[in-house]
Amino acid sequence: MPDAADHKKAPAQPGRGSGIRRHLQAVANNPLRSFIFWVALPSVAVYAGVCALVFLVMHMMSDEMNAIDADRGHKSIAAAIESVVVGLGESVADEATWTEAYINTYIQPNPAWLDGTWGATARISDTYDTAILTDKDGKIVFGESSKGAVTGTLVDNYPSAAPLLAELDATVGKLGDDATVQHLTRNNDGVVAIAGAVVHGNTGQASVPREERRVLWLSKRLDDKLLREVALRFQLPMPKLVEQVAPGEDSMPLLAADGSEVARIAWLPRRPGDPAFAHSAGVASVVMLIIGVLIAAVLAAFRSSIKSRAQADERDWQNARYDLVTGLPNGFGFVESLKASLPKRRATAPLAVALVGVDGFLDVVDSYGREAGDRLLETLADLIEAEIGGKALFARTGPAELALAHAGADGPTIIRGLAARLLTFANQAVLVDHLQLKVGFSIGVADAEIERAGVSELVRKAETALARARETGGRQLVDYDPAIEDERRQRLELQADIRRGLDADEFDLEYQPIIDFGTKSIVGVEALMRWTRRLGGPMSAAIFIPAAERSGLIDDLGMFALRRAVEEIGPIEDLKVSVNVSGMQLRNPGLAAATMAILDEWGMKASRLQLEVTESFLVAQPQRAKRIIEELREHGILIALDDFGTGYSSIGYLRQFDFDRVKLDRSLVADIDKDAVQSALVESTMVYAFAMGLGVTAEGVERKEEASTLARLGCREFQGYFFARPMNLAALTRLLGDQQDLLAV
Repeated sequence: MPDAADHKKAPAQPGRGSGIRRHLQAVANNPLRSFIFWVALPSVAVYAGVCALVFLVMHMMSDEMNAIDADRGHKSIAAAIESVVVGLGESVADEATWTEAYINTYIQPNPAWLDGTWGATARISDTYDTAILTDKDGKIVFGESSKGAVTGTLVDNYPSAAPLLAELDATVGKLGDDATVQHLTRNNDGVVAIAGAVVHGNTGQASVPREERRVLWLSKRLDDKLLREVALRFQLPMPKLVEQVAPGEDSMPLLAADGSEVARIAWLPRRPGDPAFAHSAGVASVVMLIIGVLIAAVLAAFRSSIKSRAQADERDWQNARYDLVTGLPNGFGFVESLKASLPKRRATAPLAVALVGVDGFLDVVDSYGREAGDRLLETLADLIEAEIGGKALFARTGPAELALAHAGADGPTIIRGLAARLLTFANQAVLVDHLQLKVGFSIGVADAEIERAGVSELVRKAETALARARETGGRQLVDYDPAIEDERRQRLELQADIRRGLDADEFDLEYQPIIDFGTKSIVGVEALMRWTRRLGGPMSAAIFIPAAERSGLIDDLGMFALRRAVEEIGPIEDLKVSVNVSGMQLRNPGLAAATMAILDEWGMKASRLQLEVTESFLVAQPQRAKRIIEELREHGILIALDDFGTGYSSIGYLRQFDFDRVKLDRSLVADIDKDAVQSALVESTMVYAFAMGLGVTAEGVERKEEASTLARLGCREFQGYFFARPMNLAALTRLLGDQQDLLAV
């Protein structure tokens, strides 16, 4: 690999320098030539117009201030009047909700008590000046006011009280005896606030039957004196009751319960806009004079601002087309440059595009930070530029994606040759500051004879090929093929089908028993996902689970399996359940909390749940894996290393991570009775696991001889077709009820 310090920068990108020069020339010439016509003269015209319009604007602002203050005055006075009515409602609620009142009204009716309590208050209190006790229909049982006794009916004394009675009756039907009503109305004395509530006890008495109901009504006259007190309390304009509104006054109606107007109040608005206009007019005159003096200075300074704007336009133009980290064209600049390299007219030309995905870039960012990732890309850009030697347009089109392109008949040959060299180039470590970082490249290539309008489509095809390269393991080159599109469409359809299946609850679990070979008893089960009730027919887990992992649906699918397994196995005492979790689920920082929430919901002990993890996530992100495993084990959840003996599996993993159990893969178990080397390997693995306090489970046991050999080597737990196939919950329940067949194994 060439050293970044030992080479010069590659030649400028094709078309890049000429485009910048043309753009800068346009920015530099036009503003200076047009300064007088487009800046100086319009500035003088604007100044004259502003001087003419400023007083009109201030006048409009003062009118708007007056309008806002008038609206605020309306709302404030309305709120103040409402506070009087609501306060009366709170008073009647306090007076009516009283066990002593309940006794003297219903149990032992006592007119003297009524007069001494409510009547006396009405005669001397400022809270209310009339107290009336009626039956449900408004017939007065007791009434007293500051002017004497009140008799007849409520409607006789308050002509618009009928809606109040109906409203109270309806409100009590909804809310019970604690309901109250309060409104404005009129009587012979003028405008009054009135409130009513059912008399009832406050120490657990039963609800009062409607026919026996007694209603306490309190009212207070709303006169100019009361309005002045309210205005002073809330610092409002001074309202008064009027028959006719005088010129210059604001007013508002006072409404009864039925919406009819019972009176009108008026007040003089404050009109704060008038003095504000007078003051601002003087200030504006001074400001206009100062502005006139400053116009010349502003025009002089504007010439300098034109130059600054040209520089800003240059930066914006470049930032829109070039990556800030590497200095390479970005996605927009890449496509723009490709279009510029093709004929302008409707003619075609050969073009080849390669998109290079930097595998492992996100892991570098996660491990060392964004700055290290930027330095890595900057170093890679320098090294790749030197490697391609100016033979192709080079760009950064994504966070972890680079691009190469070449127009011409030799484009496909050049691009594929450069891509092959990059794959070899990626095998070497990259020195970034003090770090030795190793990344890989996944490359997608597409070429075609196209017009300018087809550039974006060709880039999209290269992206499709790149996605295929990554999906199939990465670190390889994939040429675009229409079949990839078909496969992707089928994959998207399958992903949509999985989502639909989850929503339609089509997935089920089967359970394969885990056998203790010594006691011949079932000590646990492994939950296995099944999609037999699929709308389009059954589908193997070997198909839909990888599709779910690629689409991100594995998290939802995995949580469904976990919840269903806990729900179904939880009630079976002492039986443990193992559930597989994917690498994507382990990347979820909320996995432990979500798992514990499910266990708490179904009341299952954490020690009965075992999560099985595979080595792929341990290899890719060992530090994150260690953290999530430790967090799960802190909650008491058991962790098993699944499929031990495949891929990168080694005894070193058993020491690096805190597992509770190791599950030997079928590849280690098959024909172990016939292979002495394999038997010795398994025996040494079990000795090491037992020494670390780990349990061992042998998976895929299909023959008695295999089970016997494994048992002789020290293995106690078995899982496989020799003992039991996966089965639904009903079959498992029957097997647990009669384990005689296991005793015969």
